[in-house]
Amino acid sequence: MDQTLDEVNKHCADQVHAYATCVDSNENTWKVDCVDLRKALTKCSDENVTLMKMVRLSCQPVIDRYQECLRKNEKDPSVCIDSLRDLYQCTEGVGQMQEKMNALKTKHQDPRTVDSTK
Repeated sequence: MDQTLDEVNKHCADQVHAYATCVDSNENTWKVDCVDLRKALTKCSDENVTLMKMVRLSCQPVIDRYQECLRKNEKDPSVCIDSLRDLYQCTEGVGQMQEKMNALKTKHQDPRTVDSTK
Protein backbone atom coordinates (compact mmCIF):
# COMPACT_ATOMS: atom_id res chain seq x y z
CA MET A 1 0.00 0.00 0.00
CA ASP A 2 2.99 2.32 0.52
CA GLN A 3 3.66 2.13 -3.21
CA THR A 4 0.09 3.23 -3.89
CA LEU A 5 0.43 6.21 -1.56
CA ASP A 6 3.70 7.11 -3.30
CA GLU A 7 1.87 7.02 -6.64
CA VAL A 8 -0.91 9.25 -5.29
CA ASN A 9 1.68 11.72 -3.99
CA LYS A 10 3.53 11.59 -7.31
CA HIS A 11 0.47 12.30 -9.47
CA CYS A 12 -1.73 14.28 -7.08
CA ALA A 13 0.70 16.19 -4.85
CA ASP A 14 -1.18 19.48 -5.22
CA GLN A 15 -4.50 17.88 -4.27
CA VAL A 16 -2.95 16.00 -1.32
CA HIS A 17 -1.35 19.21 -0.03
CA ALA A 18 -4.51 21.29 -0.45
CA TYR A 19 -6.69 18.70 1.29
CA ALA A 20 -4.23 18.18 4.17
CA THR A 21 -3.89 21.93 4.66
CA CYS A 22 -7.67 22.34 4.71
CA VAL A 23 -8.11 19.53 7.25
CA ASP A 24 -5.38 20.99 9.48
CA SER A 25 -6.87 24.48 9.25
CA ASN A 26 -10.46 23.40 9.98
CA GLU A 27 -10.11 21.07 12.93
CA ASN A 28 -13.79 20.99 13.85
CA THR A 29 -15.43 21.56 10.47
CA TRP A 30 -13.11 19.87 7.98
CA LYS A 31 -15.70 17.26 6.97
CA VAL A 32 -17.84 20.07 5.54
CA ASP A 33 -15.25 22.70 4.65
CA CYS A 34 -12.91 20.34 2.77
CA VAL A 35 -15.43 18.22 0.86
CA ASP A 36 -14.61 19.73 -2.55
CA LEU A 37 -10.88 19.22 -2.00
CA ARG A 38 -11.52 15.61 -0.96
CA LYS A 39 -13.50 15.05 -4.15
CA ALA A 40 -10.70 16.60 -6.22
CA LEU A 41 -8.15 14.30 -4.57
CA THR A 42 -10.36 11.26 -5.14
CA LYS A 43 -10.85 12.19 -8.79
CA CYS A 44 -7.13 12.71 -9.33
CA SER A 45 -6.18 9.42 -7.69
CA ASP A 46 -8.88 7.51 -9.59
CA GLU A 47 -7.66 8.96 -12.89
CA ASN A 48 -3.93 8.55 -12.28
CA VAL A 49 -3.39 5.60 -9.93
CA THR A 50 -4.72 2.33 -11.31
CA LEU A 51 -4.71 0.54 -7.97
CA MET A 52 -6.79 3.28 -6.33
CA LYS A 53 -9.41 2.94 -9.04
CA MET A 54 -9.39 -0.85 -8.68
CA VAL A 55 -9.77 -0.55 -4.89
CA ARG A 56 -12.66 1.86 -5.27
CA LEU A 57 -14.41 -0.43 -7.77
CA SER A 58 -13.77 -3.65 -5.86
CA CYS A 59 -14.17 -2.43 -2.29
CA GLN A 60 -16.88 0.24 -2.58
CA PRO A 61 -19.44 -1.63 -0.44
CA VAL A 62 -16.80 -2.13 2.28
CA ILE A 63 -15.76 1.53 2.03
CA ASP A 64 -19.39 2.58 2.35
CA ARG A 65 -19.92 0.39 5.44
CA TYR A 66 -16.83 1.82 7.11
CA GLN A 67 -17.81 5.42 6.33
CA GLU A 68 -21.34 4.81 7.59
CA CYS A 69 -19.99 3.33 10.81
CA LEU A 70 -17.77 6.38 11.30
CA ARG A 71 -20.74 8.69 10.71
CA LYS A 72 -22.84 6.84 13.26
CA ASN A 73 -20.03 6.65 15.81
CA GLU A 74 -18.27 10.01 15.57
CA LYS A 75 -17.71 10.13 19.33
CA ASP A 76 -16.22 6.63 19.47
CA PRO A 77 -14.73 5.58 16.12
CA SER A 78 -13.04 2.61 17.80
CA VAL A 79 -16.43 0.89 17.44
CA CYS A 80 -15.64 0.67 13.72
CA ILE A 81 -12.47 -1.43 14.10
CA ASP A 82 -14.10 -4.48 12.48
CA SER A 83 -15.22 -2.39 9.49
CA LEU A 84 -11.71 -0.96 9.23
CA ARG A 85 -10.24 -4.46 9.33
CA ASP A 86 -12.62 -5.53 6.54
CA LEU A 87 -11.56 -2.52 4.48
CA TYR A 88 -7.89 -3.30 5.05
CA GLN A 89 -8.38 -6.91 3.97
CA CYS A 90 -10.25 -5.84 0.85
CA THR A 91 -7.61 -3.31 -0.20
CA GLU A 92 -4.80 -5.76 0.48
CA GLY A 93 -6.58 -8.40 -1.60
CA VAL A 94 -6.89 -5.97 -4.51
CA GLY A 95 -3.22 -5.04 -4.09
CA GLN A 96 -2.15 -8.69 -4.19
CA MET A 97 -4.26 -9.28 -7.28
CA GLN A 98 -2.65 -6.25 -8.97
CA GLU A 99 0.84 -7.53 -8.08
CA LYS A 100 0.05 -10.93 -9.61
CA MET A 101 -1.31 -9.29 -12.76
CA ASN A 102 1.80 -7.12 -13.05
CA ALA A 103 4.04 -10.16 -12.57
CA LEU A 104 2.21 -12.04 -15.33
CA LYS A 105 2.39 -9.04 -17.63
CA THR A 106 6.11 -8.65 -16.97
CA LYS A 107 6.70 -12.37 -17.52
CA HIS A 108 4.94 -12.27 -20.89
CA GLN A 109 6.83 -9.15 -21.95
CA ASP A 110 10.27 -10.45 -20.87
CA PRO A 111 12.02 -11.80 -23.99
CA ARG A 112 14.05 -14.19 -21.83
CA THR A 113 10.87 -16.13 -21.04
CA VAL A 114 10.09 -16.81 -24.70
CA ASP A 115 10.71 -20.40 -25.75
CA SER A 116 13.29 -20.18 -28.54
CA THR A 117 12.65 -23.78 -29.68
CA LYS A 118 9.37 -22.81 -31.35
